[in-house]
Amino acid sequence: MIELLLLLITAHVIADFYLQPASWVSCRNSKHLKSPALKKHLLVHATLYSLVFITCQTSIFAAIIAVIVLTLTHGIIDLWKSYRPNNLTYFVIDQLLHLLIILSVWIAIAQISWQSIQDALILIAQPQNVIIALAYVLVCKPASVIIALALQKYTRALSQENSNSAHATDNMGLVSAGAMIGYIERCLAITFIFVGQFAGIGFLVATKTIFRFGDLTKNKDMKLTEYMMLGTLLSYAIALVIGWNAIDLYQQLS
Repeated sequence: MIELLLLLITAHVIADFYLQPASWVSCRNSKHLKSPALKKHLLVHATLYSLVFITCQTSIFAAIIAVIVLTLTHGIIDLWKSYRPNNLTYFVIDQLLHLLIILSVWIAIAQISWQSIQDALILIAQPQNVIIALAYVLVCKPASVIIALALQKYTRALSQENSNSAHATDNMGLVSAGAMIGYIERCLAITFIFVGQFAGIGFLVATKTIFRFGDLTKNKDMKLTEYMMLGTLLSYAIALVIGWNAIDLYQQLS
């Protein structure tokens, strides 16, 4: 019955992202419950879900109940989201709620026992999987805190110089963008380590250097150059240490 779950998720993705024009989203966010676009969107979902259950040859009664539950809950979640700010946090919450409902309906139809769910959770929580997950967690927030503390005195010095400069606004980047770049580059770095593609790390370093080279050349600021180099080297050093140790522990436990 895993095919049913995969098909339901596929139907949700198609209906939510490929068959929902931006105008429907705008209409829903402005008119909420009175939005005709919301009704059209729910009709699309109901149609695709019905096709899924027909394909999987589910009993008619179970299919009807499942389509009603999936469609109504989807409408309730979308209506709730229409009153919330249009940002990444609420988008993720919205999609997680949709997937949770789909998973619950699938468990009910497939008659998955509680023991089977426990077995699946135990399998997911194997030490090897926990090590990999922990590696990603460590290279994000803890690593960024370590880098920030290590570069603290240099950050203060550069901030002071920028505040006294007439061109301070020209040297300012997006707020928190540096932290996000760090998260992504370190996650990509340990991913390349886990799959054994070490050349990918060199590609990341080269790509970042190319994009930074123009800014550093334009500013002709040796202090800024050294600061960026320190930050980059620390970021990749942390990713490499965590990645290599995670792989070593993974292999020992396998």
